[in-house]
Amino acid sequence: MRQVRLSRTGDGILLKHLQVFRLSNDVSPPRRSQPRRISGPQIWITVISSIVLILLLWAVIFTMGHVEGEEFSPTHFRSRTFSFYEIPIIHWQITPINRTTTTPSTAVLLTQKNWITPPGTPPAIWHIVSLRHGVGESKDDDAALLLRQLRNGGGGSDSWSQWSQDHPELAKALWPTIAKLAERELYVLMPRLLEIVRPITNVEPLRVTIAGYLRQEYSSLIRDMRAAGRDDLADALLAEAAEDENLSFAKEKGLAKEPVLKKESAPRTDQDAASP
Repeated sequence: MRQVRLSRTGDGILLKHLQVFRLSNDVSPPRRSQPRRISGPQIWITVISSIVLILLLWAVIFTMGHVEGEEFSPTHFRSRTFSFYEIPIIHWQITPINRTTTTPSTAVLLTQKNWITPPGTPPAIWHIVSLRHGVGESKDDDAALLLRQLRNGGGGSDSWSQWSQDHPELAKALWPTIAKLAERELYVLMPRLLEIVRPITNVEPLRVTIAGYLRQEYSSLIRDMRAAGRDDLADALLAEAAEDENLSFAKEKGLAKEPVLKKESAPRTDQDAASP
């Protein structure tokens, strides 16, 4: 009986092994996932969305990213326009700068007659005349005050070109002063100066008038900068004025900044040292 039971038990164990073996053989290998196919409508939606996005970006850059303006070289009396495209907000330039010469005929005449002598090197300093971003309005800078004067009259009888040709000695005295003010970016002084010298017909009164006007305006500018706490600008203006006149100009007008003297303490006596 024991042998029968053992054999049955052995048969049962063998049967279980056979069942496990069959189950393991019945398990199929894992299938590879098939790539998802994009349908035709999805492709068209993606393409159209990309095109719309590109068109919107191009429209924004074309309208808001266009930058144009004009600049002036005070050393060479030359002007030119410039334009380029940039990405708005971050101001990242994405196209080369396109420049076109716009020098007024009066400025060309001044250099041809040697009333202004530009250096032999190409212009390195340019001052903004006007600037415009996108569809906004063009904003003029200080240099526009001089460009308007040089373009005044369009070559007519009231232009500075005609005045300079009619009064070459006066032009020789006037325009170097204007060029010096331009290099110092003091364009705000030019309209009034040109207005008061136009009726003058002799060189010496012209020189006296120019010197008196500049002395008055420099004094006013320096005092305004001192009052506003801009001692750095006041000192720069004072140094520029000193190039044209002697230093007594600043001392007489009281424009130089007074040095701050430290108050020295009185020497201690033996009695002070003994006191607590």
